Amino acid sequence: MGFFKKGHIIVLLINIAVACIVLFLIGYIVLNRLEKYTNHGYYITVPELRGLTPDEAEPFAKEKNLQILVIDSIYDNNAKPGTIVEQFPSPNAHVKNNRAIQLTINANAPEKIIFPNLRNVAFRQSLQRLKNLGLNVGRIEYVPSNFKNLVLDFKYEGNIIEPNSLIQKGETVDIVLGNGNTSNDQVAIPSFVGKTLAEAKAMLLRAFLNVGEIQPDNTVKTEADQSTAIIYQQEPEFEENMTMKMGGDITLYLTKDKEKIMALDSLSIEELQP
Repeated sequence: MGFFKKGHIIVLLINIAVACIVLFLIGYIVLNRLEKYTNHGYYITVPELRGLTPDEAEPFAKEKNLQILVIDSIYDNNAKPGTIVEQFPSPNAHVKNNRAIQLTINANAPEKIIFPNLRNVAFRQSLQRLKNLGLNVGRIEYVPSNFKNLVLDFKYEGNIIEPNSLIQKGETVDIVLGNGNTSNDQVAIPSFVGKTLAEAKAMLLRAFLNVGEIQPDNTVKTEADQSTAIIYQQEPEFEENMTMKMGGDITLYLTKDKEKIMALDSLSIEELQP
């Protein structure tokens, strides 16, 4: 009787061992086939498609076993109409086989928007609204009014923009403000030295001043250079408690000269020292 029970136990253990081995083999086969089906460890490098049209990009995508999908369009004045300006995933990213590359193409013409009625709106509020609409702000112009710095009108190429008129996205508009009919029309002159042109333009608007002449030195040769150049001098110069008339012009001098820029850094350190 004891031997019979012992034999049953041995058979049971053998069955359990066989079942474990079978389960292990089934799991191994399933995982191995699943890896092959999903191309585990196999990646495709996304090609650079920007600058091409979708038709031109399609053969490059097919060669890599990828698909292309145009999902949006924007207008970029610096890009050729109809070409790809953005892609996702980005070039050189690793993706799976048959992945769709999402493309944004450059529209043939700028998008037109309806210009809102921003008359009698606070200056800073109108700046934010114009930015949200994709419009740029050019100059500030002051006219007689009882309300100081209240927005009275907008101009485009010298002409008043009427509310609800169409204007192309990305255009630059000027703002007409009231001067408050007061003799107190002076504002402090900020320091723009060490800033980029874009940073200076934003500071000028907040200070109710305008960009005057832009004077690049011989290291600034292109628009791209101008966007990354640093202001090394301004007129009028910055002095503590120095003021000028609202809407006045500031001349900005740009450079990419490393020595001039390093000199600015040294000057800043000296000014901080007691």
